[in-house]
Amino acid sequence: MNLNVAGRCRSWLAMMSLLIFAGCRPQTAPPAAMPVQHAAVSQIRFEDVTKHSGITWVRRNGEFGKKWMPETLGGGGAFFDYDGDGYLDILLVNGDWWPGHKLDGKRPTPAVYHNNRDGTFSDVTSAVGMDVPMQGMGVAIGDYDNDGFDDICITCVGGCRLFHNEHGRRFTDVSAASGINTAGWATSAAWLDYDNDGRLDLFVCHYIRWSPETDLFCGDQKKSYCTPAHYHGESCRLYHNDGGGHFSDVTQRAGLMNENMKGLGVCTIDYDHDGLIDILVANDLAPNSVYRNNGDGTFKDVSLESGIAMAESGVPRSGMGIDAADYRNDGKLSVLIGNFSTQGIGLYSEVQKGSFRDNAHDAGIAQPSYPYVTFGTLFCDFDNSGWKSALITNGHVDDLIHEKEPDKQYRQPTLVFANQKNGAFADVTEASGLEAAKSLVGRGVCWGDFDNDGRPDLLLIQNKGAPLLLHNEAPIANHWITLELVGSKSNRDAYGAFVRLTARGMTQSDTVRSGSSYCSQSDKRLHFGLGDAPAVETIDVRWPDGRQDIWHNLGANHFWQIAEGHEPVCAR
Repeated sequence: MNLNVAGRCRSWLAMMSLLIFAGCRPQTAPPAAMPVQHAAVSQIRFEDVTKHSGITWVRRNGEFGKKWMPETLGGGGAFFDYDGDGYLDILLVNGDWWPGHKLDGKRPTPAVYHNNRDGTFSDVTSAVGMDVPMQGMGVAIGDYDNDGFDDICITCVGGCRLFHNEHGRRFTDVSAASGINTAGWATSAAWLDYDNDGRLDLFVCHYIRWSPETDLFCGDQKKSYCTPAHYHGESCRLYHNDGGGHFSDVTQRAGLMNENMKGLGVCTIDYDHDGLIDILVANDLAPNSVYRNNGDGTFKDVSLESGIAMAESGVPRSGMGIDAADYRNDGKLSVLIGNFSTQGIGLYSEVQKGSFRDNAHDAGIAQPSYPYVTFGTLFCDFDNSGWKSALITNGHVDDLIHEKEPDKQYRQPTLVFANQKNGAFADVTEASGLEAAKSLVGRGVCWGDFDNDGRPDLLLIQNKGAPLLLHNEAPIANHWITLELVGSKSNRDAYGAFVRLTARGMTQSDTVRSGSSYCSQSDKRLHFGLGDAPAVETIDVRWPDGRQDIWHNLGANHFWQIAEGHEPVCAR
C-alpha cells in the first residue's frame, strides 16, 4: 500500500513554548575498559519543573524499623492518556503502611495527575477512583478490552490489581472478577498479545517468596536488609485474555513456569526478528531470562544461548531495569540491563540473529555505572538527532550503606549517555541540566512528551520521597515525528507492531510496547528524531496480525495517527 499523505491536514509545530499552526508538510529549519568518552557538544538538556507542574505527591514505603525487604525496591510510574484528550497524564505507584503499623499522616495511595495542557497537572486521584491503598510497585498500561480507553495494572507485594477505565471518567477495580487477583510479590508487568488474537494478555514478573511471617534476620547484632539470595524465587506469570474481561493463568501451559526466577524488569520485544513478540526478564542474582515465542501459544527458554543470561564472566548479576532498542540504526537490537554496584550495567548487542554479546565496556557505559546500583533504564532520542541515547537511574538499597562502606552512598546520581553514532556513548550528565537528579534514591523512570512539543520529557520516581518531572529543553532545530498506532484486527494499542522509518537515507526502527525500564510505562506513542530531515521518506509498519502497511512523504514535526489499514491522519 503506497500513499502520499503530506499536506492533508492542519497541525501545529512546537516552537519554544508557543503553538504555531502550519500545514502538515515538511518544515525547514570498574574493570579495565575502553576510556570513557565525553562529547564535545551535547544538546541534551532538562529542567526540573516538578514544583511548577503542581505535582505534590510523595512516595512512601511503610518502613517502621523492621528492615523488611520490600522497603528497598521502590516502584515506578507511567505516562498515559487516560481520558483520550491527546495529552499525557501521569500515574504514580505508592507503597502502604504495613498491617498493624499505622504511621503519621494520610494513608498513602497511588496518584493520578490530569494534564491541564499548560504545563501543570491536577491531582484527580479520588475523582477517578484510584485512591486505593496497596503496597504497590509497578504499573503497566493497556486497553485490554479494546474499547479505546487504556486500563491500568498495578503490581504489588501481594499480587496484582486491575483497574478498568470507564471511558475516561473513572477507574473500577476489577481484580477479583478478572482472574489475575493472585498472591505473591509482583514487580514489573507488561501487556502483550503473544498469540495475536487481537486481545492483550498480561505478563507479570514475580520476585521472591517473602512475607512478614517469613522475614529473616540478616546481619550480626543489628538487623540489616537481606539480599534475594536468602529467599527462594517465584515464577513470573502469564495471563491469557479470554475476552469478556476475564483472564486465565497459562504460565504452566505456555512453558514459562520457573521458580528460579527473581524477576524485577520485563521487556517484550521480537528479539530474533521472526515476527513474534518474545519476553525478556531481568532477574536479581539469577540468570536473566529470554523466552522465545514459538507461535503456538508456548515459549522456549533460550536464555543461555541468547547470550543475555549472564555476565561475560559466566555468573548472573543483579538484574533490575531493562530496555531494548536499535540504538546503532543498523537493524539490530541491543538490550540495556541495570545491575548492582561493582557489576556495571549490561549492554547486550545483537551480533547475529538471536545471539547477543555484552559490549557495555566498548560502548563506554560500563565504567561510569560501576559504582552505582542501577534500577531504571531506558533508550530515547532526547535531542531528536535520529540516534537513541541512554539514561539510567541509580540508588542503593541500604539506607545505612555509608556506615558500612564509606565510599558508597544511598543517594546516587541519574546518568545520561549521548549516542555518538558509532556504537559508543558519551557520559554527558554534567552538561544535561540534571542537577536535581544528582542525589536520588532512584527507582522507576519513564519518558513521555507531556506538552506535545516534540521533545521527550522524563519522570523519575524515588524509593521514597517526591518524584521529579523533567522538561526537555533540547534546542528545537532538529526535526522529529511522533506516531500513534491504532490496531483494528490487531489489538487496539498496537502493542507488538514493528515500525521501520527512513529519512534522508537513514533508517530507524522501534516496536510499540508496554513495560520496560523498571516498574514503569513510557509514552506508548513512537517518537523518532529526524535530525535535519524535513520529512519522512518511508514508514513501513508490520502489524501484530502480520499485515504490512507502507506510506511515503509524511511531514516532520507533527503527530500522526496511523490506524491499521487506513491512511495516516495528521493529529497535530
